[in-house]
Amino acid sequence: MRQLLVLSDMLSRLCAGVARLGSWLILPLILVIVYDVVTRKIVFIQQWVMNSWLYDFISPTKLQELEWHLHAMIFLMAYALAYLNSAHVRVDIWREKQSERKRGWVELICILVFALPFCGVLVYESWQFVVNAYVQGEGSAALTGIPHRWIIKSFLLLGVGLLLLALLATLLRLVIFLFGPRALRPEALARLGMVQQPVGEAVRDDSAEVR
Repeated sequence: MRQLLVLSDMLSRLCAGVARLGSWLILPLILVIVYDVVTRKIVFIQQWVMNSWLYDFISPTKLQELEWHLHAMIFLMAYALAYLNSAHVRVDIWREKQSERKRGWVELICILVFALPFCGVLVYESWQFVVNAYVQGEGSAALTGIPHRWIIKSFLLLGVGLLLLALLATLLRLVIFLFGPRALRPEALARLGMVQQPVGEAVRDDSAEVR
């Protein structure tokens, strides 16, 4: 069981590493937005760029599309880590009143029945999505837009793949928390943010259920 916990930590660190790498894309995103806004207000700079060789690289259309692409890349590279840290929104009145073990069972069942099969479908469809864009040489619909659309579409495949790894890491931790040795259960629970009781909320005792 200890090896499963170590494996889950390795998967989690991989997701966190990719998310940290993606977070650096916020800097070029800010620069692109600031440049786009400033040049729209200062007309002579915009005119100078339009009449120079720079227009082929930083046309307004390319800048707008680059903003969309960077937004998508940041989101997709961080989505798996957001799940692991339970940063996404959960609205479930019934679940919030349950014990940690019952929450763990709900999470386990939902991962097995819904999340993993859905991610499998997304991986397959994303792969076809990328391959078709590459084979067809798909690019922007605008003449001055960004070409090679398959590059940005490949991040969808990356994001879904990372989410799949995050689900597997969570699944391993749930198995240890629900079925593993008592000595390892607190360690597994400490890594399950979506299962832990909120701060200040009384923790229900499910020891009877375990027996």
